Amino acid sequence: VLEKMFAKLGQSVERALEQGNGIMPTYFTFEAEEYEEVLTESGSVRISPYGLPSAKVKKFKLVNLPRFLEGPARMLSAAEAKDRETARAMCAKIKETDIYDKKLKMYKTSESIEAVSMENGRVRAFTPGWLERESIFLHMEYKYFLGMFKAGLYEEFYEAISDALIPYQKPEIYGRSILENSSFLASSANPDADVHGQGFVARLSGSTVEMLSMWIGMFFGTKGFFVEEGELKLQLDPKLSGDMFDGDGLASFTLCGACKVTY
Repeated sequence: VLEKMFAKLGQSVERALEQGNGIMPTYFTFEAEEYEEVLTESGSVRISPYGLPSAKVKKFKLVNLPRFLEGPARMLSAAEAKDRETARAMCAKIKETDIYDKKLKMYKTSESIEAVSMENGRVRAFTPGWLERESIFLHMEYKYFLGMFKAGLYEEFYEAISDALIPYQKPEIYGRSILENSSFLASSANPDADVHGQGFVARLSGSTVEMLSMWIGMFFGTKGFFVEEGELKLQLDPKLSGDMFDGDGLASFTLCGACKVTY
């Protein structure tokens, strides 16, 4: 049964990728394309408890909402080695979409949703480039970077974080300590150009956890401590780029809060 479910879900993922032209979709809506009115015994249209005319839908039409970063981030986190080239191609395509903020070299929550109805949720109520709408929402952007790392796209990962990680920002633009995450940065979609790249609302949760997860993978590896034949073992398997080593070819970190490890 599980094998059949796995195969069915695999087919669904392939169909979703095809639907998104190589980029994993995040949200769909369905519009009633064919329907008939539901009538009362007297022949009038039945009114629902919400005060609206009742109808029986005979056919729905699938409608893609604009692209969001959430779907690709989740796909990358679950990608297997056999999916790596598909994942790499998707990341390249995302960089060509409006999700990628070319001015800031960062990733927004989504493409423009200006043409999306307010019926699709509160995100539409915000100003573009602010809070949850088309901003650089760190929790989401870092989730995408962590997905790149988990998928084994190390070259793409290091290229992306060299532009986007907060420690690499200019403090005079970011507007606060570059050792401190924000909830979001105003993107270049915001109508006020003076706030582009500025961080708002101190954040100590999601983006920080993802940063720690990336850091552990980069310096410690993905395996770490494990038990083999009844014995506790440690395997250091770093994934560091060359520019993270100093002039002497060394890079160090602290293991378990006390032990300095130098590569």
